[in-house]
Amino acid sequence: MDSDAANATRTRSRAGTYEAWYLSVGDPARRRGYWIRYTSFNPAGGVQDEADSALWAFRFDHDDPGANWGAKMSFPLETLQVRSRPFVLRVGGALLAHDGCSGEVQGERGTMSWDLRWHSREQPFPFLRPPWHAISSFANIGSQPALKVSGTIAVNGQATHLENVPGGQGHTWGTSHALEWNWGFASGPDFWMDGGTSRAQGRLGGQLVGTAVGAHVREHRFLLNGPIHVLGTRGPIAADSWTAQATLGQRRLHVEVTSRKSDLIGVTYADPRGGSRVCYHTEVADLDLRLTQGEEVLARVRRPAAAAFEYGAESPVTGLSVLF
Repeated sequence: MDSDAANATRTRSRAGTYEAWYLSVGDPARRRGYWIRYTSFNPAGGVQDEADSALWAFRFDHDDPGANWGAKMSFPLETLQVRSRPFVLRVGGALLAHDGCSGEVQGERGTMSWDLRWHSREQPFPFLRPPWHAISSFANIGSQPALKVSGTIAVNGQATHLENVPGGQGHTWGTSHALEWNWGFASGPDFWMDGGTSRAQGRLGGQLVGTAVGAHVREHRFLLNGPIHVLGTRGPIAADSWTAQATLGQRRLHVEVTSRKSDLIGVTYADPRGGSRVCYHTEVADLDLRLTQGEEVLARVRRPAAAAFEYGAESPVTGLSVLF
């Protein structure tokens, strides 16, 4: 699977589905991060929510959380157009392609615009290897988990120029969001890590709980995304951190992504089957990653204020605000 195949649309505007393509961009020198989403939502019959496509844009500032910014613009569903090879997505005048993206979102607190290009050095990482992703109500692929991003992002006319900063681009879709989840992501010149723990509705009934995680640190590669390993690796789901401990053979990967409450922006996801989920997201969480074999530490990565973190659930978290 290449990035074009990973990003190919899976819903084709079918009723009872959602789909999202997203970009995480870090700016470690300034301790800032950005999150951009291109989405479609088409509810099932009988659900009162309106179908739409949308652009979402967010800025996170670890040193000044009061400067955090976010907005969403909605458009008619048919506005979103996708070509699979080479991958190109357009919605509301915005563009997402296999090697860059551009767009603009206007909100109550002003405007965020972006014009970015990137180089990718890794193959996609599906959280559950095909065809096993079909056992759940949703699927997730790290389409391009290790990017070097360059370009300009401007918030209310204040432009930030980026040069080969770390990033990643992903794709998610389904007939219903997970009931509860954590997600973590980070990348750098010599590593990437992508994964999550979810509690979701199984397509055949009942609930599924599991953890998928992939990492590549220098010469060490660790991919835990087979169904037995994913469903056999559960772990906690929490509003302020994601902790995963995964084992493959004699190697063990420990990942901890931790966020401050002040760094989280809460948003609401409508669910195609009715109801909603509340998602709390940041791009300036702390990462601590260790890969071991027995007593030997094969690799260690620590990145303060440079990781993406997400917590989602059916109900809001007491004490945390929701932007929209």
